[in-house]
Amino acid sequence: MTTRPHDRCRDLLEQLSRFVDGDLTGGDRRAVVTHLKTCPCCQTMAEGLQHTVEVCRKAGSARLPADVRARARARIATLLASGPVSRR
Repeated sequence: MTTRPHDRCRDLLEQLSRFVDGDLTGGDRRAVVTHLKTCPCCQTMAEGLQHTVEVCRKAGSARLPADVRARARARIATLLASGPVSRR
């Protein structure tokens, strides 16, 4: 059986990203923590978001191979040299 979100969950969604990033303080953070302890649906969502953030951070820190970087620089230089692109 799947747990369905309710109005309190909708309010939490607006703060969830800030919570995962550690940007909530005081009462807002305590309210989110309390809600997550009692709502499996939101707890699952928060864990999924945290996992996604961690994966993105790890992927963003990986250095591209030298040949890929060289091709990207060459392509960027070509695009810049060709001047502005007209939009239709």
